[in-house]
Amino acid sequence: MHASPDTTGAPPDNPLLHIFLLGHMRVLSSTGLSLLPTGTKTKALLAILALSNRRPVARTRLAELLWSKRAPEQARASLRQEIHRLMDVLHPLGPEVLDVQRHTLAIRPNLTDIDTERVFRATPQTVMDLPDPLPPLLEDLSAVDPGFATWLEEERNRLLDYKTAQLEALLASTTEPATVMAATRRLLRLNPLNEGAWRAHIQAAMYSKEEGTALLGAENCLRTFRHTIATTPGQETMRLIAKVRATHQQNTQGAQSTLPPLPHASSALSRSPVADDPLRMLRATVFLACPTAGSTPESVALAERFRDELGLDIAMHGVLDISVQTECFAATPFQSLPSRGQWDFLVGITITGVSEGKSTCLLQAFDTRLNDTIVWGHRISLTPTTLRALSNRFASVLILSLFKAEARRLASVPVAALSPFGMGLRALTLSMRADPRLYDTIERLMAEAEQRAPENQFLFFVHAHYLLIRMYDEWHMPVADYIQPMVTMLKQNFTLFPSNIATRYLLTAGLFYANQPEEARFLLAQMHAALPTDSPASMLALPDGLDALCRGDAVTAARIYTSFFGMAPSVPLFSAPDQEFILSCFLADQYEETLLHARGILATSPDRSAILVPALAAANMLGHQSLAQDYRQRLHRLHTPLCASAIEGHYAYLPAHLRQKLCNALHLTLP
Repeated sequence: MHASPDTTGAPPDNPLLHIFLLGHMRVLSSTGLSLLPTGTKTKALLAILALSNRRPVARTRLAELLWSKRAPEQARASLRQEIHRLMDVLHPLGPEVLDVQRHTLAIRPNLTDIDTERVFRATPQTVMDLPDPLPPLLEDLSAVDPGFATWLEEERNRLLDYKTAQLEALLASTTEPATVMAATRRLLRLNPLNEGAWRAHIQAAMYSKEEGTALLGAENCLRTFRHTIATTPGQETMRLIAKVRATHQQNTQGAQSTLPPLPHASSALSRSPVADDPLRMLRATVFLACPTAGSTPESVALAERFRDELGLDIAMHGVLDISVQTECFAATPFQSLPSRGQWDFLVGITITGVSEGKSTCLLQAFDTRLNDTIVWGHRISLTPTTLRALSNRFASVLILSLFKAEARRLASVPVAALSPFGMGLRALTLSMRADPRLYDTIERLMAEAEQRAPENQFLFFVHAHYLLIRMYDEWHMPVADYIQPMVTMLKQNFTLFPSNIATRYLLTAGLFYANQPEEARFLLAQMHAALPTDSPASMLALPDGLDALCRGDAVTAARIYTSFFGMAPSVPLFSAPDQEFILSCFLADQYEETLLHARGILATSPDRSAILVPALAAANMLGHQSLAQDYRQRLHRLHTPLCASAIEGHYAYLPAHLRQKLCNALHLTLP
């Protein structure tokens, strides 16, 4: 399946069938009639054949890709059924476009037009005509089978590798600065560590006498390598950067260099998200302090594992620049930490005691720009069995805590002076208030930030997070309709950054709300495989609880959420699952618990309609008339439509019997 692309064949003049694999899969006849199969496996079968370079594909190979967990005979029988379905869908074109043999299948040449083949026909002279970025390959076919998922990842890489090769060939054949700059921008989006692209970018800027652009390119190159792989570029690239700096110094006649701040710069502005750097994110490093009086070799080894796991989990969120200090310090390092000025925050793990196989540690965050002020702290007990779950949870808690600390620091800065990161940070903190009156402000902040930094991963996360939080209080359209654009956006990002934990969590939740539970469970199973723990401390408890609700098991959902929220700290980075917590308590007939937990949330967020609705239902069931009247009046003030159709649309992801239970408690009659 990895044959070199055939770039010699020309597209057919009058194709009978057009197959589109980039973005959402589409299949159109020559007259514009949609012939896209409805079944997921049937779509996947056609996609495999379309990406086989018109070469026959063995039936055994097709069965392995589509039914990797079945016995060979069962898989082949299922394949025969799918072939029949595909032929039926393509009727009467089937025999014209498909070559079905006893042992192989293929798409016939000269009668079909496949959009990916246009990419593989690109040359260095035409590669700039391709869309940039390319739409994700088969973005709506991510949950077919584990074998298919592996194959799809390889095909996506093959497509991007070919585009990369043509762009690199273009760079080798042109000296036009504008073309070089455009090509390098595309290459660096595909691979930020492409040193050849960085050098070509900087050299083209120097040739065009654009010294500022060359200096900025040098800064971005250094920062990218330092934050991605914790090192500097190769010698050739570093010599070029040194030449740029020397040229600049000569041009300023020996004055102090005005280079854009490099990662080692120590001024407050260079390390502040107020500076208008579109790719700037907060920077932090994790270190371990092991006082000799309170640690043993076993406790140190355990804490070192936690330090490394915590750093990795934070990095995999993709919203914070993080590094790990591998040295074990005897005490809190502060001034002795090498190059400490390059970080905004230090995250310290200090062993404070050991007892009965547990290591007690103090986890703290310090702001280096505020004289190492402690901005967050928590005491944890580590064991080998809880270590990964705690790392998973506290990575999320730490990120949110650092964001809140930075938002407080920038609270007095005017919007006009904020960087795109600063605007996104302000939008994030406002969205977490779940106040509809702030939505216009949030959207203005996001629009301005995304216009200035369209490729910033932090802004993408903030936007998706805001849409999900707003969904909880959206009652005037079905949740599935409201959430679908966000799911599409998340799928595109997931295709580009499949290891990003933040995207995985948000996408899993979004798929459940969009009534795509099988795809959501596929992603959830992948996350469980990567984090083999059933601990309530793990962030996986949140999608597990939502999964249980969608299956109709409210008792299990309530148990999962109660365990998760019963542990401090209880504020996660992702979405606002406290809505599902309150809802699951009500649906599990835990009415007193519903009101108890709802009161705690409403005390600080009184306008959360998603909390008020199940709280009103619980008050009705317990006969608390005055409390029910209070909640009903609040909902009326918020313009929340308490009618059966609104409840049906808002909770469409729940089984019918749970929606019926909620409507009955609200004294509503389903149509």
